[in-house]
Amino acid sequence: MVQYFIRRLLLSIPTAFLVATIVFSLVHLVPGNPAVVILGVQASPSDVKMLDQQLHLNLPVWQQYLDWLGQLVQGNLGTSMIYQEPVLHLILQSLPRTIELSLVALLIALIIGVPAGLFAGFYHGRLWDRISLYLATIGVVLPGFVIALLFIYIFTYRLHWLQITGVTHTGTSVWINPLAYFVPGLTLAIGMMSPLMRILRTEVRSVAQSDYIRTMRMVGSTERRIIWKWTFKNALIPMVTFVGTQLGLLMGGVVIIENIFSIPGMGNLLVTGIFNKDYPVVQGCVLAMAFLVIIVNLVVELAYAFIDPRISYH
Repeated sequence: MVQYFIRRLLLSIPTAFLVATIVFSLVHLVPGNPAVVILGVQASPSDVKMLDQQLHLNLPVWQQYLDWLGQLVQGNLGTSMIYQEPVLHLILQSLPRTIELSLVALLIALIIGVPAGLFAGFYHGRLWDRISLYLATIGVVLPGFVIALLFIYIFTYRLHWLQITGVTHTGTSVWINPLAYFVPGLTLAIGMMSPLMRILRTEVRSVAQSDYIRTMRMVGSTERRIIWKWTFKNALIPMVTFVGTQLGLLMGGVVIIENIFSIPGMGNLLVTGIFNKDYPVVQGCVLAMAFLVIIVNLVVELAYAFIDPRISYH
């Protein structure tokens, strides 16, 4: 398994290289000059030209690409044009907030979505099945930003229950103030819960109609034991697969939710870099997100062997 992990990690290098090339090309295709953004529209042409030279923006694009790629191979993501700090430092500073928010969202989605999907599939056609199906449909149809704005209106302006914006870099952690992450996490979780419930509902419905489940009922096993010991075990692999495939969408959702709820995570840093045309920050954030997706998908593949011993990697 260790050899398989190393081999897959090495095969991910071309993917990372392709992502780096695409990101570099896209950010340089966006119109505008970072020097003008930094100095302001009132800056003189001579000042803009001087800053272009300092930032090496006067070089041909291909040369900028080779210089950036050379730094990347050495583990250097460059220096932010706006913050004048190493991009790696900015990412490491904001990454914990993104990871915490993602874990909260994943935890909420699993706590609510797994039981809902299991019972909907096991009691197919009954009231709970219909209710969960309607809720799952609503979660798929409504965009994440609409749900976020709706929650802000309900929890802040109407109920005054939570102060759900303004998470800080220094003081607020999910372990210190979990309520600060609950509503943003719930917003992200709704988008994950809906397809998770539908997948589990379909899988459990198929398993519940199998012969060995009928046999378990005949020998006197309780419904709860059948659901959690037998049905849930067979639905684990589709659930783990879902978590892996959803991570890319989760990263996209994090970018939106962090900005709506003013959470200074990597998504917030990415959007700030885009608006300020801070090339190194944008490239570094996208690469970091791509790396996270690659690693998690690799971990998901390895998890299959622990869930089902019949699966082995050579």
